[in-house]
Amino acid sequence: MRPFVALGKPMRLVGGTGPSREVRLQPGYSLDLSDPGVLVLRCPHGTAAAHFSARGAAAEAIEQEARMHYRERNRSA
Repeated sequence: MRPFVALGKPMRLVGGTGPSREVRLQPGYSLDLSDPGVLVLRCPHGTAAAHFSARGAAAEAIEQEARMHYRERNRSA
């Protein structure tokens, strides 16, 4: 099993149909790379926030999902 991406560090996303680039996530968010076919976006407390195909995941889509999830978690009640 591969460990989570270190928090606060960008990760280079390779594969898919577009060029590779670094994925920048909200503080505390990470990508679980333990399954070679699936990227799991994890929130700070470790639960899965979203799943992406490792073959066609776009960095922009992962970043957008992390931003949306972050906003939802930090909304004022």
